Amino acid sequence: MHARVFRRLFLTSALASAAVLALPSAAWAAGAINFAPAVNSPSGGSFPSWGPGPAPSGMVAADFDGDGNLDIAVADFQGAGPVLMKGKGDGTFATGTRIGSVGNGFGALAVGDLNGDGKPDLVAQSWTQIVVFLNNGDGTFKVGQTYTTVEGAQQELTVADVNGDGKADVLSLLPTGVQTWIGKGDGTLSAGPVTTIAGTPAAFTTGKFHAGGKIDMAVNNDVTQQVEVFFGNGDGSFTRKGASTSGLITEDVRAADFDGDGIDDIVTADSFSFSTTVLISDGQGGFKKTNRINLSGLGPDSIAVGDFNHDGKMDAAMSAVLNSKIVIFTGNGDGTLTKTGEFDVTTQPQTPVVADFNKDGKPDVAVAGDANAVSFLKNIS
Repeated sequence: MHARVFRRLFLTSALASAAVLALPSAAWAAGAINFAPAVNSPSGGSFPSWGPGPAPSGMVAADFDGDGNLDIAVADFQGAGPVLMKGKGDGTFATGTRIGSVGNGFGALAVGDLNGDGKPDLVAQSWTQIVVFLNNGDGTFKVGQTYTTVEGAQQELTVADVNGDGKADVLSLLPTGVQTWIGKGDGTLSAGPVTTIAGTPAAFTTGKFHAGGKIDMAVNNDVTQQVEVFFGNGDGSFTRKGASTSGLITEDVRAADFDGDGIDDIVTADSFSFSTTVLISDGQGGFKKTNRINLSGLGPDSIAVGDFNHDGKMDAAMSAVLNSKIVIFTGNGDGTLTKTGEFDVTTQPQTPVVADFNKDGKPDVAVAGDANAVSFLKNIS
């Protein structure tokens, strides 16, 4: 059985016993983070399999049609390919249109300029393929090259220049680690080094985990239940440096500097232990402290980071699939997070995206679920 499907079934069956974890949210304090009630934008019902699917990164935001408004692209796991919903500039989105019909099973998406034309392109991963979609600049896409691969415990992609040549590369999950795909600058890729772990990778993130200028990587290992840190070598390969225990069956990991020392730390969404963990980097590839928020949400699934109240401290937003909430954590600036709010959104929300969707200068949250809708949470902090 597919790993993500197993996890979702496990979580659903655990809902009754987990009800005791549904603690009331903390009261809002002066200057605290807050969001208006969710506004839903329907997909129009054309995509009954709506939802990011088995990936911690199945939804991305960018101005795909060049009109100055942020749009969203969402994987459609059981549909024929990803879907684009154009932003109206007020936090609502137009009915979705198919980006390209490439077959079902594509659950992960990443965004970046793969051919150097200044337009955001897309990359999607399925069980056995990676497909590039090249942006025409008007919200339509040309289906580019397809590459053969095998997913890990989940599907995940990211776009970054990991070999320092000024061209966007792609990283993707494998059953044994993370595959580097070297970008040629024309929208095509070639298979590069593979970073292996002694276990099964469930999620990864790029960041700055030491003082060097190269892009580093952190990978969650489903077997050891640890987050492993790898320093970038500058050629697309990575070298393991350290690790620390995360929560039980971590679905997602994200890098951000939570203690203000200029080095990225890690925040995790731990689905089976209903917790959120912050691992504080020591700057050498290891972690010097673990700060865990227990009972942080019902079915933590995916997590995103941002400074929601403009206080210079990193905060986080996490999707909780069992009770259809977005859980907000306020950063204290010392490496700890405090759970400070829960907000109702579309059913079984999966991969939240943090961006200023209504152009008021504040980072908002948007998230897709399984009910043919995208929820927009307006930041009113």
